[in-house]
Amino acid sequence: MQRTQERAQHAANLADIMVQGAARIVELQASTARVLLRAQGRSAAMFGAPDWTESLGRAGADHLSELFVTGAQQALNLMRHTNQTLSLVQQQVGQLVEQQTAEVAQQMRQGVEEVSRRTEETLGQLRETTRQAAEESQYAGEEGSEEQPRRGKRGRRRG
Repeated sequence: MQRTQERAQHAANLADIMVQGAARIVELQASTARVLLRAQGRSAAMFGAPDWTESLGRAGADHLSELFVTGAQQALNLMRHTNQTLSLVQQQVGQLVEQQTAEVAQQMRQGVEEVSRRTEETLGQLRETTRQAAEESQYAGEEGSEEQPRRGKRGRRRG
């Protein structure tokens, strides 16, 4: 669990660096484009075209850069928040799986105990039935051996 959180933190840090780098690149490109447009505007003004370089004032470019940086920061904050939320969900799912596993193990343990108890009961009944059958067999054998000599005496001929 700790390792997963470290990996997620490293990924978030890398994303943070990449987004901030992209923001700086866009800001640099916007500044370069503004300088080139001013240069072209001034060149065109030298040939009699209207001077529109004032409309590319610093304030408008700053607003655009600020807007992009703010958007990038919000995206980073959203990624961090999402990462934290996913981490919490992962922890909770892990705890839930652990709890359910413990419950299933307990149910299986109870099932095995129940089977064991019933097996013991069945074996006890089988022992009792076997004991009774042995007693009856022994009793029948004793009765049979007492009756045989009488038959033997009757069946003998004296001669």
